Amino acid sequence: MELGSTFFNLDCYDGIECVDAHFKDQHFSKHVHEGYAIGVIEYGAQRFYSEGEHHTSGADSLVIVNADSVHTGESASENGWGYMAMYPTPELFDDVLADLTLKSSNAPFFHQPIIHDSRLVNQFRLIFSELKSDPSKLKVETLVYAFFMRLTLNQRATQIKDLLKKDTSKVHIAKEYIHAYAEQDISLEKLAKITGLSKYHLIRQFALAFGITPFQYLIQCRIQRARHLLFQGQIPAQVALACGFCDQSHMNTHFKRALGVTPARYQKQLNR
Repeated sequence: MELGSTFFNLDCYDGIECVDAHFKDQHFSKHVHEGYAIGVIEYGAQRFYSEGEHHTSGADSLVIVNADSVHTGESASENGWGYMAMYPTPELFDDVLADLTLKSSNAPFFHQPIIHDSRLVNQFRLIFSELKSDPSKLKVETLVYAFFMRLTLNQRATQIKDLLKKDTSKVHIAKEYIHAYAEQDISLEKLAKITGLSKYHLIRQFALAFGITPFQYLIQCRIQRARHLLFQGQIPAQVALACGFCDQSHMNTHFKRALGVTPARYQKQLNR
């Protein structure tokens, strides 16, 4: 068994990104995903931080990290841990559940980061198992849809809460600006100016609202943008500069720290 991450996309729902991962000494620093991180621990145990708390998940447990939520990951067992995961976007949940709810906004917020439900775990594993036999697109779509429906309905996931409260509304402006101009050399002074907050108050409020500093979020936005460009087939060195990294080495460091794989390997796996 080779240590590391193998990324690939499902041939349905516009290509849900998935990963088959095996780690021993890997430590994932604080990072975020555009979509949810939903996975099953296959062996060993994982320790992770999510939604302001530390958790430990063992084999056969379903782990869920909400979209755009800060989290970490490391081994909680001597021989490491292995897992399979997928990263569906909030927009996908909006579409998949629209017929059931008759609403346009359906992206759930999961309050339980660890779920012990053998039927859910088996449904999830079935998706990955069927991929080995080159199934039809319809079959994969059906399996994924069934899993999402059971996950959201049986776990009673609630609608994502509105975070735009008085104390955090201004830092959302900063977050949106960082997301839009992540490739630029954004200064704290610029963020303070557009939000009307002092530089230090902005840092504190941003960290309270999102769990990471504005700079850490900037790095995450650059990583997410790099993933898109790498998937399109662009050369890693060019991607690094296009996304605002100093050079390819700088991108490699942050990319591997967040995803456990180098940009070049990630690109090779997704573009086979």
